[in-house]
Amino acid sequence: MAILKKRIKLELITAMGTHGANNKELEFRITELKSAMRFWWRAVQCFDSAEELYRKESALFGSLGRKAPVSIRQYKFDRLKTEPVKLGKGGSGNFFKVGETIEIELLSYDSKKLDEYLQILKLTSYLGGIGQRSRKGYGAFKIVEIDGDIVPIETDIISVLIQLISDITDKKYIKYSYEKKNIALNRKNTQYLCLKKINVGRVRGRDKFFDDLKRCICKRTRTKEYLLNVSCYCGGNSKVIPVVSEFWVDQYNDFVENYCQTYIKHLIEG
Repeated sequence: MAILKKRIKLELITAMGTHGANNKELEFRITELKSAMRFWWRAVQCFDSAEELYRKESALFGSLGRKAPVSIRQYKFDRLKTEPVKLGKGGSGNFFKVGETIEIELLSYDSKKLDEYLQILKLTSYLGGIGQRSRKGYGAFKIVEIDGDIVPIETDIISVLIQLISDITDKKYIKYSYEKKNIALNRKNTQYLCLKKINVGRVRGRDKFFDDLKRCICKRTRTKEYLLNVSCYCGGNSKVIPVVSEFWVDQYNDFVENYCQTYIKHLIEG
C-alpha cells in the first residue's frame, strides 16, 4: 500500500519563539507542533477516566514502544526571518517573524487517521500556539494551503470550532452561544485537565491585542498557568481575533475565579 500524504503550509500570525538543543538559536521543531496537537486533542476529550484517555491517546499519537499511525515532517527548510520581541520585565529575545511560512507533511497508510490529524492540526491553529509564551498569544499560526489549495480566512470561528470539536470528540458535551461568542464544554469531575469554555473576542490590530494582553498580565494574581490560554486567529489586514480558553480547575477560590472572568472580559471586548 502506498503511503498517503498531505502537504500543508502554515503562516505565523504572531511571532514564534522555538528553540532546539541550543537555546540561543531559533529552530522550528516538529516535536513542539506534535505536543501542541496532543495537548489540544486531550483538552477537548470527554472520557470517563484518565486510563481510557491514555488508551485512546496512545493509539492516536503513539507511546513508549508504540509508533504513531501518522508521521509529521518539515517539507521545506527555508531560513525564517526573525524580529525582536519584548518579553516583559525588561527582557527581550528574537522570535520568528510574523508572516513567515513553514511547510510540513502529514504521512500515513491510514486515510482516516490522516484526516483525523488534519482536524486536530486545524483545532490547534485556532486555540493555541507553538513555542515560548504560546499561552500568552505568541506562536499563533494559521493554515494557508493544503495540497496546494488556498485555505480561506474563516469569518465564523464559532461554527468552525463547533464542527471541529464535534468531529474530534462527542458533540453532546458542547453548548454554544453565537450572541456571547463562546463555546462551553459541559464536563466536570474529569481526572485530567480539560476545557471548560472557549471565548472568541472582537477583531483588533495585532499591537492592540498584545497591549490588552500585557495590561491583563501586569494585573494578574498568582494563578496557575493552565487556568487560561490566550491565542488568536487571523482577522485579515494585520488584524487578529482573540481566542481565550478556560480550563476546569476545581481548587480555585471565588476571588481567583472572579478575577479571571474580568481578565477574559477585557481580552474579549478590548
